[in-house]
Amino acid sequence: MIKASAFAEAALLPRWNKYKYNEMDCQEFVEAVLKYVGVRKSDGSVYDWRGSNSMYRNYYSWRGTVEECKKKFGRIPLGAFVYIWDATGEQAVGYTDGLGNFKHVGIYCKPDTVRDSTRSSKTKRDGVGTRTMSGFTMVSLFSGLDYELSTEYNHPVDNLRKLITSMRQDLKRMEDELNDIFRDQNTT
Repeated sequence: MIKASAFAEAALLPRWNKYKYNEMDCQEFVEAVLKYVGVRKSDGSVYDWRGSNSMYRNYYSWRGTVEECKKKFGRIPLGAFVYIWDATGEQAVGYTDGLGNFKHVGIYCKPDTVRDSTRSSKTKRDGVGTRTMSGFTMVSLFSGLDYELSTEYNHPVDNLRKLITSMRQDLKRMEDELNDIFRDQNTT
């Protein structure tokens, strides 16, 4: 399985910069990067979603808000799919499951950095480029990538517990050493 961090690195390659939005929209960009790194369905075919709404609803190992993701994994994993979401308007795109409308998708590539394809008068960009996480509120971890969550992403509370356990062990060892010193002084 391809590592999600390698997928994120591939998304940052300058080879994508030549594509305008009408040549490669947000969904097509994510699909093209998956294809480029060799990620395929089990039957060998490439992924071909019906837009960012379909991406959020299919082939995920985890999905939720940015806050839920940070709470669960300590940060947004590299290679995560990130979405601009609207609570309403899902019927316009053919869904009635109550999840809302996932209007745009990008690839989380490094802290506060998303690679995507967009046409925006606000950013004055037309095509593939890089932006901040501003406006992205939802995350999904694609089931076809290895996010290395068991080793790379520990929840902050788990890290704190390990630190406290280690400190307790150190304090116990110091206490034992001091008791030995006092005992030696009292016997002489």
